[in-house]
Amino acid sequence: MIDYAGVVFAGIDEESARLVRKTVEAMGGNPHAAIWGTGNKTSVMLAAMANGTAAHSLDFDDTNALMIAHPSIQLLPGLFALGEYDRLSGFEILASYVIGFETGAALGIALNPRHAAQGWLPIGTIGPLMQAAACSRLLNLDFKKTQMAIGIATNIASGIRCNNGTMAKPFLAGHAASDGVLAAVLAREGMTASPAALEGRYGYFENFSRGDPADLERASNALGERFHIIDSGISFKLYPCCAGAHVAIDCALEIAQHHSPLPDKIDAISVSIHSGTKVVLIHPRPKTVAQARFSLEYCVSRAIIDHRMGPEQFRQQKIDDPTVQSLIEKVKPKYYDAPVTTDDLAQSRFPVEMEVSMKDGSIFRSRAEYAKGTPNNPLSLTELEEKFRRCCSAKLSNSEIMKALDQLRNFGQLKDVAGMISIFS
Repeated sequence: MIDYAGVVFAGIDEESARLVRKTVEAMGGNPHAAIWGTGNKTSVMLAAMANGTAAHSLDFDDTNALMIAHPSIQLLPGLFALGEYDRLSGFEILASYVIGFETGAALGIALNPRHAAQGWLPIGTIGPLMQAAACSRLLNLDFKKTQMAIGIATNIASGIRCNNGTMAKPFLAGHAASDGVLAAVLAREGMTASPAALEGRYGYFENFSRGDPADLERASNALGERFHIIDSGISFKLYPCCAGAHVAIDCALEIAQHHSPLPDKIDAISVSIHSGTKVVLIHPRPKTVAQARFSLEYCVSRAIIDHRMGPEQFRQQKIDDPTVQSLIEKVKPKYYDAPVTTDDLAQSRFPVEMEVSMKDGSIFRSRAEYAKGTPNNPLSLTELEEKFRRCCSAKLSNSEIMKALDQLRNFGQLKDVAGMISIFS
């Protein structure tokens, strides 16, 4: 909750968020839920779209490796909007979040990594089903209507990876959240779908996976035996860019902070990294800020030059900087192939080894297995709250930040989330 609220405010002024807000406000809607940071309200579905897009516009939001996606921006835009409109408690939203998370993790186990490798973007393919399941719980739908909500969501699911590095990617988060809410509300009103939309012939799994249907059966049968939100956990980001680059950034920062190599004295930067990152880090020579978020070469170079990696490292003048453009040419990825097991995904374990070779013959090395912020290398609550403060500092006063943090820390005890949301409005 703390991380999600922070990244919404961090992304409010990004162009993708502004364009969606402009469109939403022009379209209008009954004033049922807040568009955070604006003082305006719109319909539940449009609020979910606007807030979800803002939350993902910096790629600063949390991730889960089983889904190969971002659980909170696939769940909380809709849950907060519905919860605000229906004046629901923090506990109800938390319980619904867990339902949605477990649904997404089970689908991730059944589909991935094959699904992502085929070019699908799970935010848009898994996200609407997660949101529909979570909203079905929040709306207290019975078994049959929940089944229909998920069936409706399978018809809405979409998302292709070639849009990484464009405004269409953060918008995918917004419309996936909105679509999931819509599926649950339509099911509540009586709309029907195939009861076998997930597993049936020509259904969701066949079309999005082409894998063994037994994978889906095993994953769904295991629901409730263990909680994936505990086993695989949630990874929080220290850097506003694709999670596939984070271990490499950690290595680059370690070398920069211990050795301070001068860019013009560097001969080459070798990065040994799993070949699976090639499907997400698709812009080796970025020209825009959005592309830089999905560039291994840029992220490594900028981390070495600046000795840090935050929102300020993703500005157009930073991308255009001749020093970074020159250093990018010296970054040489060495992709290794290794089977990715469910356990590897659950642990977010993707080792990186880096060597910075200097022109004088010296070599600086670093190795890491888990990115900072993942469950095996976690952020402290203090670090997470500091990220929240940085994200909100331009939009909220110090007293508003303190009040919001107090309520977010005790989210499960809130009787009505609308009161907390009023701070963000």
